[in-house]
Amino acid sequence: MKTETVNVAALKQNLSAYLRMVERGDEVRVTSHRRAVARLVSENDTCTVVRTPTLPLSALRKVRGITLPKSFSAVQTLLNDRSRR
Repeated sequence: MKTETVNVAALKQNLSAYLRMVERGDEVRVTSHRRAVARLVSENDTCTVVRTPTLPLSALRKVRGITLPKSFSAVQTLLNDRSRR
């Protein structure tokens, strides 16, 4: 597996070519202002790691700009967020 690093502008210009690379099993790292912001991998990538959370969900209450009701469902919150997009 080969890793290619590309900035957002180049990715936009050559998206089809980069998607073909990902389909073949390569990885594409996307940068913005020389800072890594995303990683494109195949949907069938077997090395995907699911990490357990390091903080409880209640820690979201301490993040500025996020307001949560007293009791909430994490699953419902995610579904609501996805439906807005």
